[in-house]
Amino acid sequence: MTKIIPKPKMAEILSDNKDYGQAYKEDLEKKDALGNTVDYRLNMYNPMYYLSDYYDGYKTANVAKYWRIRSGINQGDTALSTEVNLALALKNYEDTNVDFETVWGQGHVQAERTGDSSANFIAWVNACLK
Repeated sequence: MTKIIPKPKMAEILSDNKDYGQAYKEDLEKKDALGNTVDYRLNMYNPMYYLSDYYDGYKTANVAKYWRIRSGINQGDTALSTEVNLALALKNYEDTNVDFETVWGQGHVQAERTGDSSANFIAWVNACLK
């Protein structure tokens, strides 16, 4: 599979900008106390880095077998496609069980069609452990 690499990178776009270009490039090269760059930290934060063969991190992590994802249609925290993409990537990943539902009329947190989110989650965990 051929990977599409987006170009130009932001650092390249800003390279001719006297006010921001060099500062942006230097910020990207900085390392934290553990020696990690911004790119490295962003990859660790992005689950798709480990679930999609588009990224170099594909299959480099131990991915949980069971996933329960509830997405409220009225959420304002992130794009609706975020949870859909995660659920699809997980379903296509080997040996994962994904329980995914969208919930009409609720927000991002504690979106449930019926009952209480905590009780529903605990019941789901118990069912997975059987």
